[in-house]
Amino acid sequence: MTSPLPRPSRAPNTPPASFGDDAVAWAMWLYYAEGRTQNEVAQTLGVSRASVANYLSEARRRGLVSINMAPDVLAGVELGRILSERYGLAGAHVIPAGETAAGDLAELRRRLGIAGSHVLRPRLGAETVLGVAWGRTMLAMAQALPEQSIPSMRVVQVSGSSLGGEESSPEFCTGLIATRLGARCENFHAPAIVSSREMRDALLAEPGIARQISRIDTCNIIVFGVGELDESVVFSDPDFLTRSTIARYLAEGAVGVVIGRFIDAQGEEVEGPLSGRQIAIELDRLRAAPERICVAGGPRKLAVVRATLSAGYATHLVTDADTARRLVED
Repeated sequence: MTSPLPRPSRAPNTPPASFGDDAVAWAMWLYYAEGRTQNEVAQTLGVSRASVANYLSEARRRGLVSINMAPDVLAGVELGRILSERYGLAGAHVIPAGETAAGDLAELRRRLGIAGSHVLRPRLGAETVLGVAWGRTMLAMAQALPEQSIPSMRVVQVSGSSLGGEESSPEFCTGLIATRLGARCENFHAPAIVSSREMRDALLAEPGIARQISRIDTCNIIVFGVGELDESVVFSDPDFLTRSTIARYLAEGAVGVVIGRFIDAQGEEVEGPLSGRQIAIELDRLRAAPERICVAGGPRKLAVVRATLSAGYATHLVTDADTARRLVED
């Protein structure tokens, strides 16, 4: 037995004849069919806004109106649930396949960037220390973030800087996100790749760079993309990633790149020509951050996304429906 609706604060206006004496049906029509706000419905009916909310709840209970989600949205929710269970994720956000032409990777990155910004925004606040990687998907996410003002928040670059001058470089992505959020920007004043292990060790011993490395450990959120291992991969410094270097890593079983680190199908770091020369967050340090949001999708990245999830580098995944479906079917 349901409790009766509360009496309106003032006598309601008489519903039109087509609704008989049913104020609930009239409120339902005005709100759902005519698209009026609850305040506008309240004024028309001559009742309080709280009464309108109760009328709409009663309309749903009586079956006068039903709310249906689009099939592709429902499918994405279900895929996200299965992905979360399979890979032990705290959450998975799956965007619909969309109507873009197959192979339009730029449009896919744009849509993933928008979705990534929606996942990231509720987590941002005064105490947030956000670690940022680089790449074209990260750039798309940075561009999608709405402007805010969180002056006490910190945005930390988690790898060394690029010499390539790309807009998707580590320092550019970090700076753009900090600018969009009105936050403090902490760029990494060292190159991402150096000429030798000895040079890397010497740079890491510098007090200023050591302090920057220690700031990475304070990140409570790290957002990153992944790179497929072919000619299209975006590296921090493209001069170091020649075709012969790619071939060497492929021969050693590498399937992709996570923040400058080459990983195999199990997510383990692969030794190769650049080993010991990278200045970036280490994979164990990445895995230690409280929240790690991986934003990546598309058929070329399937293997590296799978490896990233299998190794536990991400707590949250933002991907597309096709990639999610293939991850579930594996």
